[in-house]
Amino acid sequence: MRISVTMSAYNTEGFIAEAVESILAQSFRDFELIVVDDGSTDGTLAILESYAARDPRMRVFSKPNGGISSGRNRALQEARGEWIAVMDADDVCLPQRLERQLAFVEANPDVAVASAFVYNIDDKGKVIAQYRSPLTERAVVEAHIRQNRLLSFHHPAVLMRRDVVMAVGGYRSQFDMLEDCDLWNRIAETGHGLLVQPEYLVKYRVHGKSHSVSRVRQLALKRRWLADCMLHRRRGAAEPSWEVFLAARRRLPWTTRLSEDRKDLSWIFYKQAVSAYVQKRPHRLATNLGGALLLSPRYTTRRLWHRYIYPSLAKRAGGFLRVHGALGFSLAIV
Repeated sequence: MRISVTMSAYNTEGFIAEAVESILAQSFRDFELIVVDDGSTDGTLAILESYAARDPRMRVFSKPNGGISSGRNRALQEARGEWIAVMDADDVCLPQRLERQLAFVEANPDVAVASAFVYNIDDKGKVIAQYRSPLTERAVVEAHIRQNRLLSFHHPAVLMRRDVVMAVGGYRSQFDMLEDCDLWNRIAETGHGLLVQPEYLVKYRVHGKSHSVSRVRQLALKRRWLADCMLHRRRGAAEPSWEVFLAARRRLPWTTRLSEDRKDLSWIFYKQAVSAYVQKRPHRLATNLGGALLLSPRYTTRRLWHRYIYPSLAKRAGGFLRVHGALGFSLAIV
């Protein structure tokens, strides 16, 4: 068997059927679908079991709730395929996703992890944006590694070699919500190739639910901890614990902390702006987007370019814009 599609699900009864059907309808047929229900309290498990009863390619496992990494690791343990295609329980695969991704990794044998471009959809499945990663060229990936920049791309659009993932220990629960980013950077440090396939293959659902500022702030801090762990590993030092990281942060000069807080606050405003966009709340969108632009114009404009401005220009031009380089863009209409 070439591919195992793995999915961890928790209380996604509103979306799980569409996600499963998008896998079972793939043009590439030689796969198994492994779904781990992570202690759902709604009808998710019943829906999954009904599909598994009709299609022998699908296996369902249920366990007490333990967090996203525990569900993903259980699916990895049950997988029998050479390649793992990651799928989230609320997203949708385009019909040729597996076929196109397998062709991509076969044409690029040095690549152990391949992601793809995604369409962003709202709760109703409407396409609201598109995302094109700049990590489609080896030189860009190598520049990220050389400059100690975190490698990050869409997790539910990934095809990855199971043996490589298992060799580095799989997902780590202390980095839940960023468990994928942690995994990619540990794999990169082993010398295996990572690349984003320049094709739209997944519809990634962006929910309109707003998260508290404190929660988003905590996520931003965890991302800094993740980057700090990466730097320690690459220096041959032990990774700092969360408590050690926070203590070291408190000893930084206040000017450094202020600069980091500014960037984190900009990220928080941006996340809240995306939520307002999905909810169709224009006043809240304008307020949060304005705050993000004021605090970090470069970061915010880069995100807007990839997700909203570029797709609009490409659609009007009847072609596409190609991104070159690690730090800048050169645009070519094809």
